[in-house]
Amino acid sequence: MKYAITGANGFVGRALVALLVQDTPAGDVRAIVRDEARARAELPQAGLDLRVADITRPDTLRGAFDATDVVVHTVAIPTERHGSFEDVNARGTEAVVAEAERAGARRIVHVSAIGADPASPYPFLKSKGRGEVAVRGSRIAHVVLRPSILFGEGDDFFPRLGFTLMFPVVPVPGDGKARFQPLHVGDLALAIRRASRDEHLGGVHELGGPTIATYDDLLEETMRGYGRHRPTLHLPVVLMKPPALFMGLLMADPPVSVPQLDLLAVDNTPHPNAIEQVFQVTPRPFDLGYLRKLRYKTGQKPA
Repeated sequence: MKYAITGANGFVGRALVALLVQDTPAGDVRAIVRDEARARAELPQAGLDLRVADITRPDTLRGAFDATDVVVHTVAIPTERHGSFEDVNARGTEAVVAEAERAGARRIVHVSAIGADPASPYPFLKSKGRGEVAVRGSRIAHVVLRPSILFGEGDDFFPRLGFTLMFPVVPVPGDGKARFQPLHVGDLALAIRRASRDEHLGGVHELGGPTIATYDDLLEETMRGYGRHRPTLHLPVVLMKPPALFMGLLMADPPVSVPQLDLLAVDNTPHPNAIEQVFQVTPRPFDLGYLRKLRYKTGQKPA
């Protein structure tokens, strides 16, 4: 079986490539990336077929999926710092589906998000919902995976949450009771592999780890991971939006965006959780111990 993976040097893509190259013949894993130099630095080179394409430019996708059986689509943006939700999450997915159909791929595995809905009031989830519509309307067999928030070395979410520990008092959006079910990125990769290979699997599946945690719990675990402890202050989301907007104007890569603030106050748990029953993956415990290594890499000192 031959694979093509979009976003192969992203957080999910890297984990999936590392898994597939272990038991897939050389040359049968094709990594679709935008930045070739970065990909060569971040991905294993042995046996990997590297192709350069940009899903927001459909002409560059032409031929990217030729002679592959499964297209795994992992590209998405959670903020609009590097493109728009519409261009990447919605139209980009439409382009991937169209090229997969043209190339004669047998299967698409699409990584979406819990809450994805084209009618969602939240722009990110609306765009992911539109992407799902494209996949589910395809002529190709498909599986849609909706994970809760992901963790693991190289993740983006928890280091950004750790940025708030720079403040003497950490602001918390809403009441901090929104629920999440963190899933290790390696367990998502295992589920993707199963979805790619099991022809009996189809439909939409929501995935999470073994622990249901509130936003307050996530923040507490982040403090423990970094070895920093701060008092917290719960604020209405509407009051946090002006500072978030201001940071967005001042910083090229702010720790949080206005659309993200809304989502941090909304439940993000799977209903039901398919990770074990459907995909036979025993999820790893929620553990942010890797943040301590990141702290020393970035030169931060324990407080």
